[in-house]
Amino acid sequence: MSTTVRIVKTPDVLHGKPRIDGTRVGVFHLGTLVRERERSVEDAAAEFDLDASQVRAAVEYYDEHPELMETLRAQEEAREQAIQEQSRSADAT
Repeated sequence: MSTTVRIVKTPDVLHGKPRIDGTRVGVFHLGTLVRERERSVEDAAAEFDLDASQVRAAVEYYDEHPELMETLRAQEEAREQAIQEQSRSADAT
């Protein structure tokens, strides 16, 4: 039996970022692992207790939506920078 893996965006889960339906695993995170950190689909699936077909669907979505992925990357970088700045200011006091 073949099932279609759905990628969904709902405002109450992962702040509306695309994810695999029925999970809290984001497309951006999986796409980054497979495309940029050169992890295999199988390794990523095992790490997140997913089927390889779910990871492949997420990576396909990642590849098909480069503008959205760049927006998510910029948001992630801004969040990381804000955390670093807060940490520095806490260390200074």
